[in-house]
Amino acid sequence: MAGHNALPPTKPISSGRWQIKYGMNPYPEEISRILDRLKANPRGMSVSDLSRDLGVNRNTVSRYLDMLLIAGEVEMRTYGKAKVFYLSQRVPLSAVINLSADGVFVLNDRLTVVQVNDRVLEVVQASRDEVVGKPLGESRLSAFDHPLIRGRIEAALEGQDVVEEVRLLKADGELFFRMKILSTVFNDGSPGITILLEDITEQKRSEEALREGEAKFRALVEDINDIIWNIDEAWAFVYVSPKSFDLLGYAPEEIEGHHIMDFVPPAEHEKVQHRLEEAIGSEKPFSLVSIPMTHRNGNRIVFEASGTPNFDEIGSFAGYRMVARDVTGRQQAERRVRGWKSFLHSIVQNIPDMVFVKEVGSGTYVFFNRAAEAFAGGCSEDLAGKRDEEIFPPDLVPFMCCGEDEVRRQMAPYDCPETAVTLREGEKHYLQAKKIPITGEDGGLKYILSIICDITTHVRADLLLREQRDLALALGSATGLGEALSLCLQTSLRVSGMEAGAVFSVDETTGDIVLVSASGLSEKFSAVMARIPAGPTVRRLLEGGVLSCPGAVLAAADPALSPFADEALAVVATRSILYPDRPVALLIVASRRQAAVPAYATHALETVGAQVSNVIGRIRARERVRMERDRAERYLDVAGVMIAVIGTDGTIERMNRMGCRILGYREADLVDRNWFATLVPASLREKYEGNFRRLMEGTVVPPEEETTPVVTRDGREVAVLWHNAIVRDENGCITGLVSSGSVTGP
Repeated sequence: MAGHNALPPTKPISSGRWQIKYGMNPYPEEISRILDRLKANPRGMSVSDLSRDLGVNRNTVSRYLDMLLIAGEVEMRTYGKAKVFYLSQRVPLSAVINLSADGVFVLNDRLTVVQVNDRVLEVVQASRDEVVGKPLGESRLSAFDHPLIRGRIEAALEGQDVVEEVRLLKADGELFFRMKILSTVFNDGSPGITILLEDITEQKRSEEALREGEAKFRALVEDINDIIWNIDEAWAFVYVSPKSFDLLGYAPEEIEGHHIMDFVPPAEHEKVQHRLEEAIGSEKPFSLVSIPMTHRNGNRIVFEASGTPNFDEIGSFAGYRMVARDVTGRQQAERRVRGWKSFLHSIVQNIPDMVFVKEVGSGTYVFFNRAAEAFAGGCSEDLAGKRDEEIFPPDLVPFMCCGEDEVRRQMAPYDCPETAVTLREGEKHYLQAKKIPITGEDGGLKYILSIICDITTHVRADLLLREQRDLALALGSATGLGEALSLCLQTSLRVSGMEAGAVFSVDETTGDIVLVSASGLSEKFSAVMARIPAGPTVRRLLEGGVLSCPGAVLAAADPALSPFADEALAVVATRSILYPDRPVALLIVASRRQAAVPAYATHALETVGAQVSNVIGRIRARERVRMERDRAERYLDVAGVMIAVIGTDGTIERMNRMGCRILGYREADLVDRNWFATLVPASLREKYEGNFRRLMEGTVVPPEEETTPVVTRDGREVAVLWHNAIVRDENGCITGLVSSGSVTGP
């Protein structure tokens, strides 16, 4: 056998008193015959019997029997002076090693696996065929073919006892074994090795857990905020944990050996001694005994101590083991808490949010803060003990009960959705409620805390911002003042909460106000109020700011405003729109159900009116530009000459009516088409196009006039006298060419 696991074939291996060389037959033939005879005579045979049956000298038989006896092949019993030999009663090695809870495998002198028990196969997850008969390094036991282990094997063969701890790494963890390597002799006398693997994994894990536990305990003792000390029966410190330095300013060794009263403030000796005598004198566990002590820096520290008695081996009382906690801060905190409770109660009573507490069992309220009292319309003494339906209007009860089923079911806070409610005075408000469970001592739900926030201001502010944004976008595309004022009216109605309104423009010539748009009012109102003559009341309405009064008051002040009374408007709010400091329009919103204009509605009118005032200048400028453009368009169309506008890339951007008539095209057929490809004769196209390109680049200037032919739609060439002008933008960059021409020839 060759390979890295084989020993040199000529090296002898010593085992005990025998020395055997490989390749030699270790047993003489007579030994086999002796074993056969003993097997045939189970009652045993003496030396004389064997010598006679085998025909071998008695001394030779005796020597061979000694060899077999030493090898364990035979047993001997003495009857008087006679010695009777029997075959040894052996159990097969494979059966014996499989009875062992430890792993066992046997190697021959060439380190080939001869036997292996089930425990080893289980560890390496292999079958017997994958291991037995194979060299150690080529089998599933190759993990044991390590130079260090081979050295231990050689030491065992030389008669040394080898015991090692080994660790086996596996995919699912690691195993620890105590490995014993024993020298072995086979039946044929050849040497071998038996390796025993005692599984000590659990022991290792227990040791590791013990070490971790000790480390955790040590860390606990050293790191916890409590101080641990042992005192003997004379009240002297025997052990003090390191936390003493943090809590008292003394290292443990500075305290150990001292009497506990040495660290108690002198003024409190008597009180503390009496307290400790009651606790410690009973030799029973005690808890939460207050012990004031003096810090190294002189400060008074209060400890709350609990202790258990210590007893020695014979059961005699030996002192106490105590755990003490610094409660100085807690006592100070308790005093602060009492002050904070009063302070927090004051806060809860005075916050703008409404706070209600309802008892779950009875469904009645037990607490209202001031805001909740105002919302419910009563004081706590009158409202406590009542249910929702006894306090709130029917349409408000569902909101007050919202989310309570979810709180009962989930035992968790619940945010109710934003809800619009109408209050007693008829004003709409937006409320948002949060329901919070409060448990009793048994852990069950006892109360539901309701915190209701009036978010009306935020909702209206968000609405106003959105409407301002949308109005700004709409005003950006408004074509005239009338359209802008109509947009202003619709926005004002949405943000003010009013249901009716109108907007008038001011006739700058007469001072009359002219109806532009109305909403929520009758057709009769629109017809009668189409134009309101100027008068003192109208002039007062146009002075600026927001004015509000009932419609009947307006009618009484000026008969021309009587339709406001006919519409049964309870309140009318007006806001003049100025530009820059003169009234140009009057915005009116009104309501039949509200008795007064809310502050938020006034603010909304001011905001929308100011927004429209800011864009009136732009709208009027846009109107002037449109009027000038329309006037220019009319001039172009009535001009008696051909007028064309050509872009820098040679495309036709505009052609007036006379040009279309001369060329035989409609303007829509010419716009966006290339001038040179459409209207210039092919023979001149390249030349004129090059001249135009240089003209647009600014390298040449156009002549004052020139005559060039153009091609009409029907293919005729017409001579035209052109007058050209370059068009530039505000930065002086060339943007195109304007040409006017008159026909000079066919």
